[in-house]
Amino acid sequence: MDKKSIGLFILIGVVALATYWVNQDDKDQSNHYYVFNLDGESENWDLNQYQIELVPTNQTTGGGMLHHTGDDGPIVDSLNFRAMAMIDGVEVTLQSNSVHEPIDVSEVRIDLVNNSLFKPNGDPVMFDDIEKIYAVVEWLDSSGEYQEERLELYEYKQ
Repeated sequence: MDKKSIGLFILIGVVALATYWVNQDDKDQSNHYYVFNLDGESENWDLNQYQIELVPTNQTTGGGMLHHTGDDGPIVDSLNFRAMAMIDGVEVTLQSNSVHEPIDVSEVRIDLVNNSLFKPNGDPVMFDDIEKIYAVVEWLDSSGEYQEERLELYEYKQ
């Protein structure tokens, strides 16, 4: 290989790298992968390691453990868990689980769920779109009254 061929290969490589760097867009999230590992607590509940995984083609929510820390005993007659997000000003349910029979809530595993979260224009939901994430726990306490508490998990800070 002569010097002209080597110079041509180097020139092509430099042009290819320059083209790649010029076409990069920091706001393009099409190849970004985000994982939230969230913890939250309220007066009677503690949620640990709740996970939200955002990939442009698929989203996964769930996992983690919900612990009852209240005084009304480890058994409740009914339990409803919802994970919610505020996305571009719209409240969206990420996950919802209900049990309508006596359940030991000293430690409740939250199942993983595959979601398809898309904005109204068809774009996938990405990190910058999420304003707030929280969980809502509703339960029937030992006195037969329904209770509800909210656990704050994430809030976007500008």
